[in-house]
Amino acid sequence: MKLSELIKNIDLVELRGEIDPEVCDLVYSSKDASSGKCFFAIKGLSSDGHDFVGDAISNGAAVVVTEKAISNVGECVNVIVRDTRVAMAEMASRFFGEPTKSMKLIGITGTNGKTTTTYILEGIFCEAGFNPGIIGTINYRYNGKIIKAPRTTPESIDLQRLLAEMRDSGVDLCIMEVSSHALAQKRVFGCHFDVAVFTNLTPEHLDYHRDMEEYFEAKAILFNSLLEVSCKDRAFSVINGDDPYGRRLSANSKRPCMSYGLKNESTITAEGLEFNSNGLKLRVKTPDEVFECRSKLCGRFNALNILSAITAACGMGLNSGVISDAIEKLEVVPGRFESIDNDRGILALVDYAHTPDALENLLKNARELCDGNGGKLITVFGCGGDRDRAKRPLMGRAVGSLSDISFVTSDNPRTEKPESIIDEIIPGMDEVAKPLRDGMGYEVVVDRRAAIQRAVDIADQGDVVVVAGKGHEDYQILGSDRIHFDDREILKGFLKE
Repeated sequence: MKLSELIKNIDLVELRGEIDPEVCDLVYSSKDASSGKCFFAIKGLSSDGHDFVGDAISNGAAVVVTEKAISNVGECVNVIVRDTRVAMAEMASRFFGEPTKSMKLIGITGTNGKTTTTYILEGIFCEAGFNPGIIGTINYRYNGKIIKAPRTTPESIDLQRLLAEMRDSGVDLCIMEVSSHALAQKRVFGCHFDVAVFTNLTPEHLDYHRDMEEYFEAKAILFNSLLEVSCKDRAFSVINGDDPYGRRLSANSKRPCMSYGLKNESTITAEGLEFNSNGLKLRVKTPDEVFECRSKLCGRFNALNILSAITAACGMGLNSGVISDAIEKLEVVPGRFESIDNDRGILALVDYAHTPDALENLLKNARELCDGNGGKLITVFGCGGDRDRAKRPLMGRAVGSLSDISFVTSDNPRTEKPESIIDEIIPGMDEVAKPLRDGMGYEVVVDRRAAIQRAVDIADQGDVVVVAGKGHEDYQILGSDRIHFDDREILKGFLKE
């Protein structure tokens, strides 16, 4: 594609260069720059692409896109823009033929529930005859192809390339988890959304966002900016009406908005919720009808995830029969309240919960199941290193207040010492619990495998064992090393002994 075509309608400050080169690819790493490629100098958390423009030029880049003029570019063309990330996203969309104009696009954002909602929607749209593609935390998948997800939402060039591959392979609808990092870093600019879904907002990523208001404003970009400029005539939002941040989004929406929740003021609500270890059922109330919905997903919080998916599907015109059939067929969402089979009469659960609110919701649901069995609730959890430290005591308080026995252990310590992370969890535990004694309280077991084994060893028939924090992840990050570690495999192995 000619550069002149690629830069149409971008916020251009200045164009330095006498030629109009043919651009064969887009890159944001100077190591990937070579003849005919366009390099974008983007600012990251620890480095600035402007420092590597010289390397990109030396490697043969035909174009460099920057936020300031670069001297000594030789025959390379320097495109100067106000915001390199916005330019990169918009130029990537144009370069790959604006793939989201050729398919339906559902974006899901929020602190918790994004992954589960994508799985539910995937099942619904498959049942309805669509050929969906998924971009999310666990993986990217379409047409039987599964790609490991290095991040929840890809960088804009990688995203548009993936969307184009989906389009070219016959995908007619993409369901995408949209993280707050992706929104703040403009990775999904240039995408045209049909539906934007908001699940909830609770404290998370406050090591990146300065406070909850900044975190909310990042999420709001999907609704207040991107959905508004979408070329899709019938674009609409789906908002959790039970969430106070959701109500703020609804009040400011310039596109049609459908709300969902367990309270009657929402567009789509539910009543008669029942759940046990085998799943849940509820009666869904829409403006037009009432229908029963059954699911193998466990937990009260999954009722809201199901309602979010139902609301999006109803808004897109799908009928209730297709929706309810698809929801009943969905077996499990990897690492989300996932039950591990065993013959010991123990309900063993693995979940990705790694925020205070997610842990509280998880354990409240596990508590109800536990009380129904007359057993104990045993929890294994830790906190990630090099991440928001303020949530550590809050997570400790949530676990300590809801568990009979808890084991505080490592999660992904990264470059921090596991013991130092645990030291910041314990004050929260001490507010509501005491060290393990007479079968109640908490115990520190730094090694995660050993902590899971301790939990299984003391569990009796009727007990509920929850291993929280890593969910679907099959690795543990120790320093800069990533070792194989899957809570589900380890828990299953100990339960067979």
